[in-house]
Amino acid sequence: MLHTRNPNTFANGPLDRSGHRRKDAAWLEAAAQDASSLVCAFLGDKPFLQEAAKGFAAQWLAPQALALADRGAPTLFLGVEAGGAAVFAIDLPRGFELGGSVLEGLGDFADLRMAAATLSDDDAATLGCAKALLDWHRRHRFCANCGAGSTALEGGWKRVCSACGTEHFPRVDPVAIMLPVRGDRCLLGRQKRFPPGMYSALAGFVEPGETVEEAAAREVLEEVGLVATSARYVGAQPWPFPSQLMMGLIVEVEAGDTQLEDEISAVIWLTKREAKAALTGGVDTPSGRVFAPPKLAIAHHLMQAWIAEA
Repeated sequence: MLHTRNPNTFANGPLDRSGHRRKDAAWLEAAAQDASSLVCAFLGDKPFLQEAAKGFAAQWLAPQALALADRGAPTLFLGVEAGGAAVFAIDLPRGFELGGSVLEGLGDFADLRMAAATLSDDDAATLGCAKALLDWHRRHRFCANCGAGSTALEGGWKRVCSACGTEHFPRVDPVAIMLPVRGDRCLLGRQKRFPPGMYSALAGFVEPGETVEEAAAREVLEEVGLVATSARYVGAQPWPFPSQLMMGLIVEVEAGDTQLEDEISAVIWLTKREAKAALTGGVDTPSGRVFAPPKLAIAHHLMQAWIAEA
């Protein structure tokens, strides 16, 4: 167990993933019938949640809920919680109706991205893992090698082609997310799809043959036309929309004019004082009132890390 806690939402998974149990079909079968086991249910991308004092909490179900799973979807073994109970996740049938079901009155299905800000760290990490894994299974029912159908094995952590035997494992897409800085100022970019006044860090997928630092430098040059001189890693965030690993960096850039590509509609340079205000309610600038991303996003914590530097 790591002693340093990651500040990012969806990190700090509380479960012992117990990889050695994934191949033990007898143990998995027994755990699926154990009254102490816990089940989280999803309808599409939406987890089944209950209302809590400050928003939402995961609604953990008894193992009998496993019978509700879509016949075409695997039962996922997520791991073992601190008290020793096995934790599973299921995908409900697409046409599942809450009304009249055994789940009626226990909670409701909610968008994970919207609910995550009020979930506990443990619930957010566990549900984020389940969502990403369920999404992967929906997208990989057929073998990429020969096109035949594949079967989920090992508690949902592997698929095997029924025809050619090729093994497929859940994928995670690496993303570099970076905060360009020069002296006492950082640069934030704005996309047209952002809410009014919202600016954020730059980001892009890591391409084959690149390190995360090289990807960060390339993306800064492509998106805003600035040349990176150094990049330092700050931290990472699992991002289950659908399944990225956001790797955060602070990137020093040379002096120069910005040149925006199509994805970025505007940029703004902020001092540390202005960046701190943007994180805590907004800051007035010649471009209007500017806001930074909330704590849910790793961009928020990248800015905090830079502000805290001497």
